[in-house]
Amino acid sequence: MAKILVVDDELDAEARRRLGNPGTADAHQFLFVGDAGEAARRWASDADFPLALVAVGGRAGMEGFSRLRDTAPGLALIALAPEGDLAAIRRAMNEGAVDFLTRPIDFEDLSRTVTRVLADLEERRRAREGARELATIRKELGIAEAIQQGILPGRFQGRDDLDIFAQMTPAREMGGDFYDFFEIGAETLGFVVADVAGKGVPAAFFMAVAHTLMRAATSTGAAPGDCLARVNTLLCRESIPGILVSVFYSILDTSTWELTYANGGHPPPFMIDGESGEVRHLEGGEGVVLGVEEGAVFEQASLTLFPGDTLFYYTDGLTEAFDADRNQFTEERLAAALREGRDLPAEALAVTVFSALDVFTYGAPQHDDITSLVVKRL
Repeated sequence: MAKILVVDDELDAEARRRLGNPGTADAHQFLFVGDAGEAARRWASDADFPLALVAVGGRAGMEGFSRLRDTAPGLALIALAPEGDLAAIRRAMNEGAVDFLTRPIDFEDLSRTVTRVLADLEERRRAREGARELATIRKELGIAEAIQQGILPGRFQGRDDLDIFAQMTPAREMGGDFYDFFEIGAETLGFVVADVAGKGVPAAFFMAVAHTLMRAATSTGAAPGDCLARVNTLLCRESIPGILVSVFYSILDTSTWELTYANGGHPPPFMIDGESGEVRHLEGGEGVVLGVEEGAVFEQASLTLFPGDTLFYYTDGLTEAFDADRNQFTEERLAAALREGRDLPAEALAVTVFSALDVFTYGAPQHDDITSLVVKRL
């Protein structure tokens, strides 16, 4: 049942009786008011009045209709016009009436019209409510996205022997990839690239958990294999549903330029030889994805980083990106882009790779988060 205002001093007695009798006219409650001013006051004091029948044409003209439209902008108005007064109906519809009725009132037509208008008002109310909720969600996602980006480090400062650049492009507002680089000791640096299963908000939440666990484990200075084993144990014991993480973790000793690394089910980085320009994967240090098997052992491997050598860490969102025909970018195309940019600084090399990716995927949506970390010994 709806409460409906009626602003019309020309209704006949029978119409007033039927409208004013509870239980008729689909059980809606019709309240007669003297003029548009009183109608506006009633509406302002009682939000339960969604609708008004307002006389137009005849003695009333459009004055009351226009006044009520301006003073009660949230009130839906149905024009009530003398039968055959098409000019009044047309003008009322042009000035904002949601529908019209004619006198003498056809009560079946009134019932259908009121039902239709109320249904439309309810649909619009739900749409506005949905839009407000969506705006709130977008605002909260924006805040969460800023927080997530704040977790990731910026440029590495204070060294003239290394050039480092990293970036993460989520498939949605937020993503499950992350990278990290940090000082462990006076002459040791840690580098992490990881990919949490999934996309969007759940993956971003798991990303924050995995990032925190990795930071805690690596802060002790333990070897890469031991760090991955520790984080894997914590993830398995916590039984967080759906949190599987592939991680490549390496430690660089800048006194000897030895890079020690372990791989938890992640695509191994590419190495660009600074002398020959050869591009190859790092080998060894294999292990399983974290969060699957408690007690898993993570092997370690090492190599020496010579002047001009470059490491390109990445997540599989890069090599598995699709073009419009569902062809993948592949490791071969990535290696070709790295060979093309082998002599460039870290950031320029990353730009070269992502430019090649953009050309390849032009016109196709991004399906997975894409992350890269470039480390070059100067």
